[in-house]
Amino acid sequence: MKKLVSFFIVSIMVLSGLTTAIAAREKNQNSTQRNGIESPYIDELDQSMTDYDGSLPLGRTNIFQFYANLSIAQSFIPQREVLTRAFFLMARNASTSEPCVLAIRDNLTQEDLSIVSMEPSAFPIVNGTPAEEQLAWMEFNFPDIWVTPGQTYYIVVYTANVTDNYYWISGNGTNIYPNGTVYLSINDGQNWSEFTDADGCFKTYGLYETFLQITLKGGFGLSFTVKNIGNYTAWDVIVNVTISGGFVLIGKQFNLTITELPPIGEITLHAGILVLGFGKVTITITLSAANVKETSSTKTGTLLLFFLLGIK
Repeated sequence: MKKLVSFFIVSIMVLSGLTTAIAAREKNQNSTQRNGIESPYIDELDQSMTDYDGSLPLGRTNIFQFYANLSIAQSFIPQREVLTRAFFLMARNASTSEPCVLAIRDNLTQEDLSIVSMEPSAFPIVNGTPAEEQLAWMEFNFPDIWVTPGQTYYIVVYTANVTDNYYWISGNGTNIYPNGTVYLSINDGQNWSEFTDADGCFKTYGLYETFLQITLKGGFGLSFTVKNIGNYTAWDVIVNVTISGGFVLIGKQFNLTITELPPIGEITLHAGILVLGFGKVTITITLSAANVKETSSTKTGTLLLFFLLGIK
């Protein structure tokens, strides 16, 4: 605890020296609200630092005789291609009134890659500086994004600039996490200062990328064979099919789904609806999954009532 408090005091002094004029004036910021997507699949822990040392107020509080709205960012380097969610060890003050926002960025001062907000009611209430047992690992389930393993990204956590609206966010005043560091801002993210000797208490989860192969089969009706040719389970596979050209009476567009497909796994899907028509047709197949990048392929053939012939 002493390490983190000492770090905090030095940090605020440095930041206030850089942005005193901005910190002294009133400035309001409305937090963006966006609901996270409930994860239907099994993601896994990627990056983390869980060694608690103390907590800092995240938001607008009276620090050293002036009000400052503290925002915090933690840099990290993912090792999985899909980033699904993040956790922070947190609580809130009884007076907290505005949502806590978490954003993922690849540059601290540029646009968000993904974002989610959580209402104060989701956090445990603490009066005064919290003890570790009063905190909870809060899940920020943002819309999944593709990232580049080995590249630095930033988890930015902030709240609206409203008096006495603040959360408690935890960390360690020692550089324990080797692939990142803490950044602080007291002017709503306009400027950030890096502190290489501290880390937040955080966890990130993700998925490894895998690869799928799809084969269109002819004959009676339409069927498709989907095979996982990668090294990891494919989650939430979606096959979208569009048939154009010719004279298609039924089945111009439909989709097929697979909840999960393990490595080397193969499954045959049949069109969920009757396909009926005549003439030469073009079949466009779009394939994607939670951890498979979207790909499209186009095939041609001749549709004769319920039969698809001459696929190429």
